[in-house]
Amino acid sequence: MTKFNIEHILKENVKFNDDLNSRLYDENEQALWLQVALEEYLKDGDFDMFYSCLEKIIEVRNISVRKMSKDLELNRSNVIKLLDGATKTAPKIDTIVKIFDYLNFEIKIQPKQA
Repeated sequence: MTKFNIEHILKENVKFNDDLNSRLYDENEQALWLQVALEEYLKDGDFDMFYSCLEKIIEVRNISVRKMSKDLELNRSNVIKLLDGATKTAPKIDTIVKIFDYLNFEIKIQPKQA
């Protein structure tokens, strides 16, 4: 039986989170993070994970969901459900476009690589 060293696991998890947070302060890293999350969503259909990644960027930028919802004229409780993965269906594309635009990102369409 494997014995887990909880202190070691927690220490390494804190290091990972600190490293991730420091990397995600860069807008280019945020874009890459979202691009990978979107590609994974397109492969496996798990939009909860994609929105968790989006939530992480909103958190790193220190944007309140209340302010963002008000600025975008979106229902705050729906945005919270979306980011928490509590929504049962994928949101409309215009909602995603609004949020991305608010975060200074754009969605691009390009041909698939062969």
